[in-house]
Amino acid sequence: MGTTANDMKLLCVNSQWPPMMDATFTGTEKIETAAATAMAAVQRAEQAPKPELHPSSGLGAWLKETSGSLAFSTYQSSRLFFLFADENGQTVAQERIVGSAMGLAINENALWISNKEQVWRFSNVGPLTIKDQPWQAVYMPRKGYFLGGCDTHDIIPHVTFKGRGYELAFVNTNYSCLAAVDAHYGFQPIWKPEFITALSPEDRCHLNGVGARDGELAYATLCGRFDTPIGWKAVKNGGGCVVDIRSDEVLCEGLSMPHSPRWHQGRLWLLNSGDGDFGYFDGDRFVPMTLCPGFARGLTFVGDYAVIGLSRLRENTFATGMAIKGRLESLNILQRCGLIVVDLRTGKIVHWLNIRGVVSELYDVAFLPGITRPYTPGFSEPDLHRQIMHPMPNIFPIALPRPRSNAETAPAKTSQETGQ
Repeated sequence: MGTTANDMKLLCVNSQWPPMMDATFTGTEKIETAAATAMAAVQRAEQAPKPELHPSSGLGAWLKETSGSLAFSTYQSSRLFFLFADENGQTVAQERIVGSAMGLAINENALWISNKEQVWRFSNVGPLTIKDQPWQAVYMPRKGYFLGGCDTHDIIPHVTFKGRGYELAFVNTNYSCLAAVDAHYGFQPIWKPEFITALSPEDRCHLNGVGARDGELAYATLCGRFDTPIGWKAVKNGGGCVVDIRSDEVLCEGLSMPHSPRWHQGRLWLLNSGDGDFGYFDGDRFVPMTLCPGFARGLTFVGDYAVIGLSRLRENTFATGMAIKGRLESLNILQRCGLIVVDLRTGKIVHWLNIRGVVSELYDVAFLPGITRPYTPGFSEPDLHRQIMHPMPNIFPIALPRPRSNAETAPAKTSQETGQ
């Protein structure tokens, strides 16, 4: 895993859907390793061309109005992005390579980010000035769990389930269960669908999404009710369902690759990804609200707005049997990778971010309320990592290192050079 702090600017050009604006973005160059298991992926991501980000003309102004910022993950290209607005309402992004980034969870104190085999906690160490730039919140990597081959998807920190609290719960897709991080073992299973007879790394039902309600795990999405290895792939169109995991009640069936169950404003919202719909539940019925111009994964809310992550369909058998591809083609709508902002009062897409180039798939998106200038070094910038300490006042005084003299820094002479 790695990242860099060097900045770069990407030229944003006009797009056919809809017109775009120029924006300033930050990127990655130098890679330093934080976990050997992710080195190959990081090196590939570094060598690949940089992605192009094309925001709508009003996205920066909207972000400024929210008094917050967005984070989103791109597991297919190992990236984490922060998206925010500068003082002029221009859209700005910061990009870091952190491995195959999947689930995100973030608040003012911490950022949790998972990949297929690991999960990391980044702590907000407060406002700092870094390279003459002031940052409101700086997220530093502080703790990691190595989960093994779980194919981790959604994550929720500091949550309860059936009266017990968990530091972090996550969707263990490979083992067809919900699990929690464990200080000793790879993971601790905490729930499985009733039809799953045994936990086995076979991705039987493609359990992918989890949502909480009032601080308790409440809803899960899966793509097919099968108890056989990769059984769900036979019913990608119409085989999915939503389960209330508190009672094991199936709330709705007949969905297509559902993702991201989220409770907001007294409703359960959902991405019915295979059909291309964003909508909500009315009783046991899913009500589509907005057609998404891409395969939707990742959902967060900002007041009366939903922010949704979009991916372009893979050019392989993944899209076989899903309705979204034909729906978009029949309407002459190009598939998009990026973000859309939907007004919940009208169902209309009001702002967007298109991504082109090496990034073609997103997984998750999160909102950072009250934080308008977030920063993270990822796993690089060792000088920054060394200077962040928690001194105890009047007990352990802290001093900056003194400049070393030329004599101290000069290499030691050999005995041959000294004549001894």
